[in-house]
Amino acid sequence: MLRPPVEPMPAQAVESVPGSGVLGEQAFEQKFDVYRALLSTETGAAADRLLVQTRRGMLIQDRFPDLVTAAEQLTDGLVLDGELVVWDAAAGRLSFEGLQRRTAARGRAARELAASLPAFFIAFDVLQENGSNRPARCR
Repeated sequence: MLRPPVEPMPAQAVESVPGSGVLGEQAFEQKFDVYRALLSTETGAAADRLLVQTRRGMLIQDRFPDLVTAAEQLTDGLVLDGELVVWDAAAGRLSFEGLQRRTAARGRAARELAASLPAFFIAFDVLQENGSNRPARCR
């Protein structure tokens, strides 16, 4: 079983983009200011069932009570590689400043910010499922 700290794979340049023929000769992806993170669900009914680890190995799940609540729906023994984003409902857009505020907040402040600046985890790879490592995908 993968245990924190786990190092996510950094982005790498490739010669061609899979599926680039869909848009003719061009492919694009909108760039958002995000935090790269790993999300993992521990097995069993532990109080700290969800772990959110930053790229530098810091555990920050205590700053994201909304993600902890949402993770109750996930299966045990899951490790996802992805990105954290925060939605600013008042501005109607993603907010990197809001993400920075959420990452710095703890306890009551974290719960209050979760109401106005909800966090989302955008998963792009499953590293482990049911406690078993997944085979590497073509990247």
